[in-house]
Amino acid sequence: MTVPDTPPSQDTPAGSREAAIALGQTMKQLHRYISSHVMQGLQAELTDLDLSFSQMTALHQLRATPGLTVTELSARTHLSLPAASHLVERLVQRGLADRQENPDNRREKRLSLSARGQAVLAGMDSAFVNAYIRTFAQLSPQSLQAAHDSLAALLTDLEAQHPAPCPDPQETP
Repeated sequence: MTVPDTPPSQDTPAGSREAAIALGQTMKQLHRYISSHVMQGLQAELTDLDLSFSQMTALHQLRATPGLTVTELSARTHLSLPAASHLVERLVQRGLADRQENPDNRREKRLSLSARGQAVLAGMDSAFVNAYIRTFAQLSPQSLQAAHDSLAALLTDLEAQHPAPCPDPQETP
């Protein structure tokens, strides 16, 4: 998997740059705790649903940005246009995505999640939340509240700069 490994730019204030690096390292450790639980369940769920990782990624992209074209989805998933077109066809055939004609350009199709696709992603979201809950339930209420308050403040700052691409319709599990 190729993920950009770009540290904060040199334009970032020094204190923020160092704090961002430290937080990134801490988040990596937290991610290791959670991912060991989530990935086992995710692999089983993908197998049960007969979904590839690329298909799951496409579903997440369609949830984040409804109305994508196949070309736009191809770019977001790093798939060739023919591969993305085939992937979309399979998702539509399986009832996980819908394709509608663009009223402004009849040759173009817009993609969105179907109700079934939304339900599949809601199940995956639930698995992630439950993994966090199982992991954190062992900790003291004071530590959990402090972490919650800190993360809530970070999210508020992030969303003020960049609105969330996919707002969570349920604030609590």
